[in-house]
Amino acid sequence: MTTQTETKRVAILIEQGVEDAEFQIPYNALKKAGANVVVLGSRINEEYKGKQNKVAVKADATTTEAIAADFDAVIIPGGQAPDKMRTNMNTVNFVKEALDAGILVASVCHGPQVLIEGDMLENVRATGFRAIRKDMQNAGAVFVDEPLVIDDNLITSRRPGDLPIFTTAILQYLNLSVPDTSLPNVADADAGWWKLGEEWGGSSKSEIVQAINTAIAGERYSLEAFQHYVDNAPDEAMRELFQEICAHKQQHIQLLESRLNVLGDKPSLAASISNFYADVKAFFQNNRSNIDILRRALGDMQTGVVDIYALRNKLTDPATVDIFDQMEIVLARDEARIAEMYKDRLGDRAPQSPQPSSSPSVTAG
Repeated sequence: MTTQTETKRVAILIEQGVEDAEFQIPYNALKKAGANVVVLGSRINEEYKGKQNKVAVKADATTTEAIAADFDAVIIPGGQAPDKMRTNMNTVNFVKEALDAGILVASVCHGPQVLIEGDMLENVRATGFRAIRKDMQNAGAVFVDEPLVIDDNLITSRRPGDLPIFTTAILQYLNLSVPDTSLPNVADADAGWWKLGEEWGGSSKSEIVQAINTAIAGERYSLEAFQHYVDNAPDEAMRELFQEICAHKQQHIQLLESRLNVLGDKPSLAASISNFYADVKAFFQNNRSNIDILRRALGDMQTGVVDIYALRNKLTDPATVDIFDQMEIVLARDEARIAEMYKDRLGDRAPQSPQPSSSPSVTAG
């Protein structure tokens, strides 16, 4: 391993379907900091393409030939790539040798799948993408739902939104600095991380603003819809549920507008939203049963959950992503509440199961 006075040598793993930003941001930041970044894949002559089609790169070498002791750090980006990396025991053993030797291993999003495969998470504090939380816990990890978790020489983060903090932690661990760039304390949630994300190839300010406005438009439409559901609810229990959901949506809009204000921007409501308003009004022109209303409300809520999930996973701004994360949790809870009421009401009017015939069965001969 190199000394502090020598150029830091960092391996970043690559496979098909890598999450583009999770490769690009650490790669670009380390290059700007003067590190010697070596891309390691499973094949020398293969061009690796990112999940979002922004990355297209050939590996400098393979994990088969690489020697862990030659590096100061190993980075495992996420996306679909780790699920392929974990099937290559040369890659798994390379990472395990690095971790066992005290070399920094930094893993983000689905990256811990490689750590799971090599039994590297037993009694280790770590984080990762929410979808693999149970897998990590089953592998013995103490799962921590935070943007950055450092346990000895292992650094882990959860998603693209954590990348500026994740990458800064790697740079600081390696005692690296980026010319003309101030690296904040990784514990400072209000450090304006989006600027570093943009500088290193992540979401631009305009992309962040556009995503926030998309979320505002969705919540405004949904608020309008649920206000109609309140007005047309056939009973008090349904009305109270819809009123609570309206309150949640108002809170979401306030959070999003406040974030826009921090970024020096203002809400921009899409003109096409008027079409959604007209559609909601048309729905109630005919008499609707409580089942009709609940089913439509459930569909609106499900759309909101899926849309916010997608927005959350495309940005590299921790503060905005944190708002999206809070929203997704509330939306999912409200979805479950509507679904529970829908099932209860549906059960009240569901036909009885057909009774078995008293006639003897006939078997074909």
